[in-house]
Amino acid sequence: MVFQDPYASLDPRMTVSDIIAEGMDVHHLYQNKAERAEKIYGLLEKVGLAEKKDEYPCRLSGGQQQRVAIARALMRDPKVMLFDEPTSALDPQLTGEVLAIMQQLAAEHRTMVVVTHEMSFARGAANRILYVNGGLIAEEGTPEEIFGAPKTAELRAFLGSGFED
Repeated sequence: MVFQDPYASLDPRMTVSDIIAEGMDVHHLYQNKAERAEKIYGLLEKVGLAEKKDEYPCRLSGGQQQRVAIARALMRDPKVMLFDEPTSALDPQLTGEVLAIMQQLAAEHRTMVVVTHEMSFARGAANRILYVNGGLIAEEGTPEEIFGAPKTAELRAFLGSGFED
């Protein structure tokens, strides 16, 4: 899972590599140190942070912290990844960095459940979209159905309120 506030879920006393390795150790994965180091480096390379492996979370931008959280979530090669508004606390440039990684994951056919207000991302990356209003699923469908022919007035208003792009 990748949380809305990455810093809250990253131990500030640990380096980026240690944060990722901790989860591997908990599940007794990659017992061989060389194999573990290779896996950590590969994940950090995937999210564009290989050079930050020895940094502490407080020395990273919000977007970098979120990418560390994504790398940590990928460590066990999960079947499904959960993202809770992963870009809500980020400025537009950092949002773009995180969404680019998520777009790459979508291109790799990773299953992701994403809570987001980033409609352009949802339109481009999703196979299926659920529009939730008042805590209930108000509409669901393909991106073409949701964006091309919304059925409810609430979704039409939401898409017309500037959240679409």
